[in-house]
Amino acid sequence: MIPNDPFLGTHYIGREEQKAVRKILKSKSLFRYHGPDLLYKTDEFEKNMAKYLNVKYVLACSNGAAAIKLACIANGIGPGDEVIMSPFTFIASASSVLSCGAVPKFVDVDDTMNIDPSKIEENISTRTKAILAIHMQGQPCDMKSIMKIAKKHNLIVIEDAAQAFGSEIDGKKTGTIGDVGAFSLQAGKTITCGEGGFIATNNRKIYQIAKMYHDNGGYRVGCDYPTWENGKTIYGENFKLTEIQSAIANEQLKKINKILNKQKKVYEYIVNNLDTDFYKLRPHIDNSILVHSNIAIEFSSQKECQQFIKYMNKFGIGFNIYCSNLINHFDTFKYKVSWHSSNFPYNVSNYEDKECPNTEDLFRRVAWFSLSASLKPKHLKFIVKKLEDFKNEF
Repeated sequence: MIPNDPFLGTHYIGREEQKAVRKILKSKSLFRYHGPDLLYKTDEFEKNMAKYLNVKYVLACSNGAAAIKLACIANGIGPGDEVIMSPFTFIASASSVLSCGAVPKFVDVDDTMNIDPSKIEENISTRTKAILAIHMQGQPCDMKSIMKIAKKHNLIVIEDAAQAFGSEIDGKKTGTIGDVGAFSLQAGKTITCGEGGFIATNNRKIYQIAKMYHDNGGYRVGCDYPTWENGKTIYGENFKLTEIQSAIANEQLKKINKILNKQKKVYEYIVNNLDTDFYKLRPHIDNSILVHSNIAIEFSSQKECQQFIKYMNKFGIGFNIYCSNLINHFDTFKYKVSWHSSNFPYNVSNYEDKECPNTEDLFRRVAWFSLSASLKPKHLKFIVKKLEDFKNEF
């Protein structure tokens, strides 16, 4: 079998991460505010990440879904509001919106398989509060067009950069262009600490509200323990990151350029030996730098795509369609069902089951292959050979 697992950062876990974790365990200080010998690794991670992204504020949190929820909460998105987004994503992107009392409004993707800016404007209603720009599988959305639409209609822009950490548009990191960016440190992401996430913003108010909410609503100065009786606090949830996770994430961040460069070389080897007149690769926007986490090939029909997948799988090359279905077909959206008997938040919104024909079509005609960090030259040569063999045979 040819390696095709998506665990990029995981493959780079080494002595540095092990040493960092041992230091935390030796300190017996796993909580970010207190301990016998606190090393302040979460605080350090936030500062290092803010420097890498060139933003004023970074807040570490428990996972990428929490990051999206914090981005929504900090921008006042709540019951009755709509957030425009694509259905081609992981359910956490939408369930985080639901957990705030708002509902997603699904719109079509364009040929890049990211949200189609031309479809956004025609779907804006009086309830629309924000656009969630999801940078799918390492490829940035058309942020220039999205920001222009948002400015015209006074909408908030949240970037879901969970799958695209390290990508850029016009020299700016994705996740730093909108009002706030949400990132993930889950095992399948560019860098990882197993679970975890963070938000990035240049807006102090967004940062302060998110910081309070992620810490049970308490108000915190520096690394002091938060307080709840100072006329500033709200209620919230516990979305904090541990010192062990932060220590691992810190070491992973130091390796980001190494990871991105390796992925780019793997991608370019395959593409440079590919007949692009026969194989149509997923297009991307101009002036963008991608996270090369996969190869995505578009076919003219679902039948041809399945034929290709079957052929490559026969030789242990794990091409497949992206996932089982688009999330707008999942039960909660299909039947408008909630965990609560009141059916909140569907009972306070006008959620619609929107048709996304281009997304439905492309979803079934594109074959994906994860570019594992463990791919070796012999694997790449074999993949290229079988791509050529399929072209010649079919």
